[in-house]
Amino acid sequence: MQVFDTRQINNLMTGVGLACELEANTEMNRAFVKVQVINEQKYLNKLEPESARFYLRKYEVLTTYLENEWDVTDDELVESIHEINIIGIKNLEKYLAKYLDDFGRLVCEWSCENPL
Repeated sequence: MQVFDTRQINNLMTGVGLACELEANTEMNRAFVKVQVINEQKYLNKLEPESARFYLRKYEVLTTYLENEWDVTDDELVESIHEINIIGIKNLEKYLAKYLDDFGRLVCEWSCENPL
């Protein structure tokens, strides 16, 4: 099973969302997955990754929205999955492994074209 590296854990615990693009079900869509902590820690020395709460969001959006730089809302999402209140980093890894086989692909959310 995949696990987060130290940098990814530090980013998550300080409130930085991680995201990457996935393979979409159709050529008309682009798919993304994003994970983020709900109750961020301000200081890394207070890390409690096994008691932190996370959310995971996996969705597809029409490429037209991204190509035209239109705003994307929940109404435009296709195949949207939103898991909330995942307790602990290990549980988050289990949920994420259903959708992503290489956690090394996860980068800070602003580094990919994640529209949400």
